Amino acid sequence: MPDFSPDSLLAVRFSDARPGLELVAIVDAGLPVALITADVLAQDRKRLPLLDEFVLRLVNNKVTTEQAITGLLGVPERMVTQTVAQHFSDDYLTYALSRPGTDPAIRNLRLTGRGEQTAREMAAITPVRVEQPLVYDQLLWKAKPYDRHTVIPRGQAEDLDMILLPTANSGPVEMGDISAADINALLRERGNNDREVLQVRGITQAKARRVVPAKILVYVNPDRTDVELGVVVDGEPSHAHELALIAAGGAKALGITVEPAPERPTLEPELEQARVPLTEVTQQRAEQAAVQLSSSGPLSAAPSEPAPAGHEIRAIGVFEHPDVLDEALTHARTRILIISPWIKKAIITTEFLSKLETRLNRGVTVNIAYGYEDNDTKSDPIAIRRLENLATRYPDKFAFSRLKSTHAKVLVFDDVWVTTSFNWLSFKGDRNRTYRMEEGSLIRNRQLTDAQYQRYLDLIGQQRQ
Repeated sequence: MPDFSPDSLLAVRFSDARPGLELVAIVDAGLPVALITADVLAQDRKRLPLLDEFVLRLVNNKVTTEQAITGLLGVPERMVTQTVAQHFSDDYLTYALSRPGTDPAIRNLRLTGRGEQTAREMAAITPVRVEQPLVYDQLLWKAKPYDRHTVIPRGQAEDLDMILLPTANSGPVEMGDISAADINALLRERGNNDREVLQVRGITQAKARRVVPAKILVYVNPDRTDVELGVVVDGEPSHAHELALIAAGGAKALGITVEPAPERPTLEPELEQARVPLTEVTQQRAEQAAVQLSSSGPLSAAPSEPAPAGHEIRAIGVFEHPDVLDEALTHARTRILIISPWIKKAIITTEFLSKLETRLNRGVTVNIAYGYEDNDTKSDPIAIRRLENLATRYPDKFAFSRLKSTHAKVLVFDDVWVTTSFNWLSFKGDRNRTYRMEEGSLIRNRQLTDAQYQRYLDLIGQQRQ
């Protein structure tokens, strides 16, 4: 079974989430957050409710009748009677022996040994001032239980060409925006029931701007007139963020548009006839992904070596392309060839280069070619330079070429050939934010792939600048 990337699994989970709409893209986004340190008055959470505690402590301080306790606390006598009865049941209270000369009708309460210990423990718990770190969601304008370790600088998100989501308020977070109840709710959500915040005395906000990585799901109706957005945070859909984006202007405000699907490259007639259609491939992948989603093992383990496959001619959908590219970078044994009009730094990451260099060190021959226009402004110079540097270190194994102009979008590795409308090295980081369904064909056949590999090597030789 193939390994599915996080985006592929999201596509399987949410592709049918909106009837009548098609999921056309999953986009990396930066959710604006502020790192807050709250100065709070807090105490260890007591294991008894407040009325239960006060009854024990009053009895410990010689207030020993239910009538006296009721008078001091100013609560209905029925509440005190019920609390005393529960304390008897829990072995916190008993009745004192009547002293000679006292009215036997007046029953005085006294603490049991267990009750005395509990009363001392309750009295020993006192409020202290502590610093409570928080992550404040600036789109929802609310503190949220995000893991601070997932927060990244806004500049890093910009370098990765993430869509930066808007803030609900342009000003700083004020002390009135965070209540003790809010912090207690966060602590409970994190499973921390040992501390109770009584008061927020002040807050400090870090100056550097931060974001939490999120995903935007882009849905569109068949005629491309209605674009809807979903938001996934921490792997789960967030209706609150979706509503906040709608209030902020939705897809239009973020510059997100959807184009009609381009024509996919067609194969020779006999191959087209044998090609398994995308609907069938999508169903098979959904069944395979369901197995992976039902087990935590494949998600957390290192990618396994894919099982050898025989002759295969089938469609490849937009969300599978990155998985196939990763398969090439991770498992290719003899050769990798990529042709893509543009190159983006969002794809040519440190991880990408590390995987590619591992292939080179294992003797894999690599050819990468790009180029669409003479004055190509759609490729990132930094990404190009990183590939050039790698090619310089492996001159006998890695050929990196700038072509005069190419419309080809091709991936070849070992016995696999993929021809498609998908931009292999620029499918992320498109500042135009224009998305479309991409489809291609995957052929797994040594003889056919050998022929195409040589054809594309010849094309690179003819087009190389």
